[in-house]
Amino acid sequence: MKKLGERARLSNLKIPKFLFPAESISISPAHQLVELGELSKAQEYLAAKGKLTISERKLKNRVTQTLFELGLKPVEVTEKIPSKKGVKALYFLTNSLPFTTSGYTKRSQSLMEAVAENGVVIHAATRLGYPLTIGKWPKSSTYLLGGIRYHNIFPWVFSRSPAKRYGKTIELLARLAVDLGVTVIHTTTNFPNAIVANRVAAKLGLPWIYEVRGELESTWLSKLPKDKQRSAEKSEYYQLARAQETNYANAANAVVVLSEISKSQLIRRGITPEKIFVIPNSVEQKLFDKEYDKSALREKHGIAEDAVVVGTVSSIVGYEGLDTLLRALVSLPDQYRGLIVGDGVDRPRLENLAKSLGVNSRLDFVGNQNPQTIDEWYKLLDIFVVPRKDTAVCRTVTPIKALTAQALGIPVITSDLPALREVTGGVESYAIPEDSRDLMEKIIAIKPHSQGVEWAASRTWNQAAKKLVQIYRGITS
Repeated sequence: MKKLGERARLSNLKIPKFLFPAESISISPAHQLVELGELSKAQEYLAAKGKLTISERKLKNRVTQTLFELGLKPVEVTEKIPSKKGVKALYFLTNSLPFTTSGYTKRSQSLMEAVAENGVVIHAATRLGYPLTIGKWPKSSTYLLGGIRYHNIFPWVFSRSPAKRYGKTIELLARLAVDLGVTVIHTTTNFPNAIVANRVAAKLGLPWIYEVRGELESTWLSKLPKDKQRSAEKSEYYQLARAQETNYANAANAVVVLSEISKSQLIRRGITPEKIFVIPNSVEQKLFDKEYDKSALREKHGIAEDAVVVGTVSSIVGYEGLDTLLRALVSLPDQYRGLIVGDGVDRPRLENLAKSLGVNSRLDFVGNQNPQTIDEWYKLLDIFVVPRKDTAVCRTVTPIKALTAQALGIPVITSDLPALREVTGGVESYAIPEDSRDLMEKIIAIKPHSQGVEWAASRTWNQAAKKLVQIYRGITS
């Protein structure tokens, strides 16, 4: 129900309150156990209880599926068939543009376009039922975007059985791979995608790549209160999910990561260093050639010429630390304005916080914007901030947005975290995480510079694609 409510909010739909019964917001012992990652204990509780509420029945189904996924070990690719017809890749994704706009979908699209420009045929396929699973109805099961052919996988019947759903996904993806004549399967985190890619590769005798972008278990951990995170690291869910990510990285023919930090972590977890390749988040070459009339942009969006605009283009979730920006805005002079482009579950809380802090008159939440014109919103900013919290996921995952700001010549301030220093080349300003005073001081002290543009120029999608094509050729020969 919580997810439905959030989708309704993002879609500006008015949902009657009677659709959200009181029981949906009550927290039963089973829900508390799941929140702490103790899935088997929650399952035992629900099995013993007898009559279940609607929310408990849904929870039971979700726990059953998750435990099933956590128990599926990789299968061995016993026979690898060498490619005699060059490289043709199938990229299996959780979600995609234009139905989901995020850093990850942007990476997928940009990387595939660059791979195609480097002479390799690449197709994309999305998880079973997507985008129907997020409430969006496509016009067709296939579509072209930026010259890339996407394939949505729709079963006639969407089974409630996790085993049957996985079986159907594997069957349909393998059939698509055969029809397309692909020579390599490429998928991304999280491990449910790897489960499918591994089995399709084994069935067809093809090599496969596991691209580790984020950390499902660390993201889950970051959403818990700080006083519960240490104990949650020992929970059944965290330990099993982390083990699954390691298992499937071990099973893949090659592993792609976004940063040297991620590579080091996987090596410590036992992954062979020689099969791990860093393909960082990157930017399009065209960003460096674009020119904007900043005065005209400001007039278009009603921003005063003398205003100093500080903000971000981001998903609005808790670990992004945008509350730190709001608190910094309190102490900044009146000519400083905040601009937050994007949407997410944390937006209502932040809007209320802005009112309580008295900065709502100097802060604009403009929601999600057209990806085709998103560069304009970046260029409205004088200072780009990434004030992420000091959590495991933020110490490891490198966001594209900071690099995009650098390419457009916007000075950047990020939290002083390893992943954020790496993605920005160590040439920007770095503030103490969750310290609004330090962020405020960094904002006042920052000056325009050219090092960010120079760093971003070394990280283009064309360079990334050349490396990926080398990996494809290496594992298919």
